Amino acid sequence: MPNKKPPAQINPPEPADPYKMRTLEQILSLFDGGEFIENLMSDHRKLQTDLLEHHAEHGSKAKGTMTIQVTYNLGRSGDVGMGATATFKSPQKPASSAAAFINDNGELTLYSPMMTRMHGGVRDATHYDPETGEIRDI
Repeated sequence: MPNKKPPAQINPPEPADPYKMRTLEQILSLFDGGEFIENLMSDHRKLQTDLLEHHAEHGSKAKGTMTIQVTYNLGRSGDVGMGATATFKSPQKPASSAAAFINDNGELTLYSPMMTRMHGGVRDATHYDPETGEIRDI
């Protein structure tokens, strides 16, 4: 006899569970009686506003993060204890900037070394046109 495949086994359908958590939103709404997800969405809107304000003020790329952490603890009787936290990080303002120069003593100064070269004193212009005052090159 040739090899026969056993008949396909048909699994009976699982009974419908009306309490089954089907979405992440359903799971997050369990925490604090739904208050956790309301606060989460409120903080999310604030993060979006912070991103827009940062872009308007600084014109640079705005980056922020939202991190949701859900912890699970399985009990002896099959129950699951859960905890949830959410952290938000708004965009950081750019560092303040300034400019100065370092003098010969190693101190900060607003006086440019180029200014020192420019103000080397008045030079004597002996070759000039007495009628126009124009300085002549020799």
